[in-house]
Amino acid sequence: MINTQLFPTALYGIQNFIDSLNNASNAQGECTYTPKADYYEVENGFMLEVELPGVKKEDLDIQIEKNIITVKATRTRQDSKFTYERSFRLADDIDTEKIKVSLENGVLAFSLAKKQQAAARKLTIE
Repeated sequence: MINTQLFPTALYGIQNFIDSLNNASNAQGECTYTPKADYYEVENGFMLEVELPGVKKEDLDIQIEKNIITVKATRTRQDSKFTYERSFRLADDIDTEKIKVSLENGVLAFSLAKKQQAAARKLTIE
């Protein structure tokens, strides 16, 4: 994906064209998009942020199965239906029981905590 922050404003149209090639649409006004996402490390874990502009909480379907998070969302605008879908494989050291999810300003954020490592201990010979 091209980072549009590196290009002057006049070239933003090229990014829109490239994005349109990456997304599928049909004649009934339905478009399926692969939302942009960002993944970065924070203290004690990771953050996963997925861009879902115009999507409301009640339009989201989020599932996790076998360390794979799948995000699906649908929104309608005028006569068009927009569908977003993307899956993310989590590392084995992520504690899937402690995942926290929030939606704010069109960004779906996952707080992913690392599993607690067993502390090293000294073994004694009996």
